[in-house]
Amino acid sequence: MNLQSASPASPRLKLLAVSLAYPPLAYPRSIQVARLLKFLDASTVLVCCDEPGARKDFTIEPDAESKLAVCLRVPFEVSRGQRFFDSIAYRFHKRLWNRRNMAPDNYGSWKTAVLKEIDRYIRTNDFRPDAIVTFAQPFTDHLIGLELKNRYGLPWLAHFSDPWVDNPFNKYDEQTKALNLSLERKVVEPADILAFTSEETIDLVMAKYPGEWRLKGQVLPQSFDPSLFQNNGSIKDRKITIRYIGNFYGNRTARPLIAALRLMIDNDRTTLENVCFELIGISDPAVIRDSGGDSLPAGLLNVYPSVEYRESLRLMSEADGLVVIDAPAELSVFLPSKLIDYIGAGRPVLGITPPGTAADLIRQLGGPVADPSDTREIRNILSSFIDLLKNRRKTAGNGPWGTPEVREQFEASIVAKSFEFMLKR
Repeated sequence: MNLQSASPASPRLKLLAVSLAYPPLAYPRSIQVARLLKFLDASTVLVCCDEPGARKDFTIEPDAESKLAVCLRVPFEVSRGQRFFDSIAYRFHKRLWNRRNMAPDNYGSWKTAVLKEIDRYIRTNDFRPDAIVTFAQPFTDHLIGLELKNRYGLPWLAHFSDPWVDNPFNKYDEQTKALNLSLERKVVEPADILAFTSEETIDLVMAKYPGEWRLKGQVLPQSFDPSLFQNNGSIKDRKITIRYIGNFYGNRTARPLIAALRLMIDNDRTTLENVCFELIGISDPAVIRDSGGDSLPAGLLNVYPSVEYRESLRLMSEADGLVVIDAPAELSVFLPSKLIDYIGAGRPVLGITPPGTAADLIRQLGGPVADPSDTREIRNILSSFIDLLKNRRKTAGNGPWGTPEVREQFEASIVAKSFEFMLKR
């Protein structure tokens, strides 16, 4: 079936969007998709996931659904039989388990349910969208988009955000990688626009494809909503407080920060007087302990559990400074969503991050950056960063920090206009 798109004279774009992640599901992608669609001037029918058992956070864009024309929540549940199969495969046939759960992910059964629901909605409501938009991760969303493109012949924007096959943290075996390469190519070739969060990601992903396909690549970063930040400034009657807000997992740990703090204590502990660091989110206590965190002076490093999204924004806004900590790498194309929220909070940002997208952005804002593998460099920038924060306290320098022209690029209304321009083009 080939749907004819709405007339070019239509006052607003009519979109069919697919994103498994959407509030109140507590995924980072939920925040960004909801915010983008909320600020977009379009009539959007969104298909998202109802995932029983998944963590939910009702402070994430609570009014986002009211900005949509229609929100279709399609359940995703793993059957008892499938869970049994997965447990056996994981235990006795790891490659089989890998191929099922990493090609491209474990949401394959959701695809069938979504396509059925979209077909029902289109037939029942005589729906004629102008374009299809799919948001990864998971990359099953793009396989749904591929099927919709084939069925209805509509223009299609696939927002990748992070790399698919080229993500260095994906532990593919040879066969699983080949399967994902095939799936990624099937998406990249017919899609009309491929959106990524940085030029570096476009270069990485598209290097293996024909040069003319590279022209489909467009940068559409995460965004922040200025209205969500109070910007009251730091609390003056407490220690200088530097916060990391987010989860640690895989190779991303607090080790680089702890190692630098220990070096500072050995060389010049006076810099750390009246200063404390807070790690807020999921972290492995064993890693903190094995890195020497437990032996730091009492009160210097404090670890707290995750908080709801709105509370995390408050904590950002009331910190003296904020720190990004990434895993060591030769080059990082990732743009952490928390960094964009940090920009919204308007507090000074320090980056412990490899060369690449996040490091470049922090420098453009005016913040210091050190490689996670260079403890001495981290020690040096920590020392100068603490001096900056102390001076801001003395001079009441609590206005929004960061180069204004850079901060503006990530405001939700600006990013949404870029998105609308892509779709109309």
